[in-house]
Amino acid sequence: MAHFNMQRVLVLAVISTALLSGCQSYREGGSRTVGEFTDDVAVQTKVKTRLVRDDEINGMRINVEVTRGVVTLYGPIPSEYARTKAVNLIRDIRGVQEVQDRLTLVGAQ
Repeated sequence: MAHFNMQRVLVLAVISTALLSGCQSYREGGSRTVGEFTDDVAVQTKVKTRLVRDDEINGMRINVEVTRGVVTLYGPIPSEYARTKAVNLIRDIRGVQEVQDRLTLVGAQ
């Protein structure tokens, strides 16, 4: 039961982070329509949720930016295997047009 509650808290934290960071991006880059912005926030939330749920990736430390379906990943990743897995996990998410890997290999943690 505690695992379920922790998972719920993580998902809510991911959604909140995506919404708050999405609003900041929208103010800075006014060239997106409201529909594009909304689609990007939805994609960002799905991507971050998948990354957080995978124990091998350590997704809480990965930053996700989405602009017009182009997903860019930033942050530390523990191995090449985890890097490949992270990119492959999100390629099939509806709305993802491209994945840009800017992850930094930091070794096992």
